[in-house]
Amino acid sequence: MAKLNPKTYFYNVKNRSAGVVVYKIPEEGIVRRFMPGETKRISYDELLKLSYQPGGREMMANFLQI
Repeated sequence: MAKLNPKTYFYNVKNRSAGVVVYKIPEEGIVRRFMPGETKRISYDELLKLSYQPGGREMMANFLQI
C-alpha cells in the first residue's frame, strides 16, 4: 500500500482576526496576506516552514484557523 506524503496535503487556512494578517518565509520567497475572514489553501510544507519563523507558531495559534 502506498503512503501519502503529508507534504502534499493542503489545508484551508482562514484569518479569524479583524485585521490583516501577513507572513513571510524569506527562504522560499513566500509572502501571504490574508484579509479579515479570507481563506486560502496552504500546503503542509508551507505551514511547517511558517512554524519555524519567528512568531509563526503564535500567529497560527492566535490569528489563523487551520
